[in-house]
Amino acid sequence: MKLLITGTTGFVGHKIMESYAQAAAAPSLRNATQEMIKRMVEESEADVVIHTAAISDIGICQKNPEASYFANVQIPVYLAHACKDRKLICFSSDQVYSGAKGDKPFTEDDVATANLYAEEKLEMENRVLAIDPNAVMLRATWMYDMPMFGVPNRSNLVTMFLNAAITQKPLALSKEEFRGITYVREVAEQTLQAVNLPGGAYNFGSEADVSMYALAELFMKKTGMKLNLQEKSGGENLWMNCAKLKNAGGGFETTAEGLATCIEDYNLSLLGQ
Repeated sequence: MKLLITGTTGFVGHKIMESYAQAAAAPSLRNATQEMIKRMVEESEADVVIHTAAISDIGICQKNPEASYFANVQIPVYLAHACKDRKLICFSSDQVYSGAKGDKPFTEDDVATANLYAEEKLEMENRVLAIDPNAVMLRATWMYDMPMFGVPNRSNLVTMFLNAAITQKPLALSKEEFRGITYVREVAEQTLQAVNLPGGAYNFGSEADVSMYALAELFMKKTGMKLNLQEKSGGENLWMNCAKLKNAGGGFETTAEGLATCIEDYNLSLLGQ
């Protein structure tokens, strides 16, 4: 199976490339045209195109709506037209639930957007699936990994906890806030399995089994590090019901399980000794 992956200089794309040595990296799609993307896909001879490239910073999208629309909507539409008989997998976002309310995790039908990035991702899903019903839209959560030299890194759950442990600055989290957060190594593994999914949108990541406050407590327990943890009230939930993915043969560890796995993988317990 030949894979073509976009966005390989980014956090997710780089990790997928690491997990699949036979994958080819797409060039930058900035200012790409439909013809350029068609030629790129054809010349790659890929069986599967995994599209991870995007402008995902919500603030940047708000400040640069034309650029973000081109990256987040138009480029995936070009890819949908270009892929035809190839399998197309596009990364979407749990932000499509940013305006949703409720005391239960959101299913794929509970979409409600609250920012421009979320609106673009939802439009992208709808337009791509209208062109190619066999395409797969992966609604990904916030992701984390240990920061490493020479690898794309971004602020995430683990770096937040590590910085808090080092600086001992107050870290205020809520016992009422639940959010699906996913170990990026597992994302890469599951993305390769997503090739077998029927077309459509899927909640794609760890389900939130504990609160944000409880996650910090778990980090302290597993690593032996101390956090200046403080409780705050309220908080918005951003959690997903991943039953559709599980029923199709996929699935992730829960947020708490994934964090424990990451701590074990990197021997972070040694840092607390």
